[in-house]
Amino acid sequence: MRLGSIQWFRIACLATLALVIAPPSNPADRAPAKVFGGAQIQEIYRIRLDRDDGILESLTNIIQERGIQDGAVLTGIGSVQECTYHRIVSLGPTAKDEFIHVQGPMELVSLDGIIANGEPHLHLTLANAKGAFGGHIEKGCRVLYRVELTVAKFSGPALARKTNVDGTPLLQPK
Repeated sequence: MRLGSIQWFRIACLATLALVIAPPSNPADRAPAKVFGGAQIQEIYRIRLDRDDGILESLTNIIQERGIQDGAVLTGIGSVQECTYHRIVSLGPTAKDEFIHVQGPMELVSLDGIIANGEPHLHLTLANAKGAFGGHIEKGCRVLYRVELTVAKFSGPALARKTNVDGTPLLQPK
């Protein structure tokens, strides 16, 4: 049986109605993005870390010393001799992490993230002869020759991470 244009129109209307009435199967699909405005860059810090410095340890000290409650690590490049990071290994509602420690000469291709309530949430990309890899930086990443960073300190409405029912820390107003 061949369908005419009126019948195709009815099918299209019913399909559209089903999409409007039925919520998405994943609740995250229907939640709009959360946008937190009002912040301005108060100050920019350009930082050099030298051989054997701990990247996260040094950044944490700088954040505390400079009183950076809200900000961002805008750039980070250089080389590392060892690094610990973690990455997500599940699709479930609760994150499952795999912690990895690597050693040897590696390029720090990028390091960036957000500082909220004085706590950094930073991701990195490393590369060696086998390829590129990365995730969430942990303590224990040591500089090989140098690492250069740019950190912005924000002024304006403060943000913090608060844990949701699944245990995920979510960025929101303080």
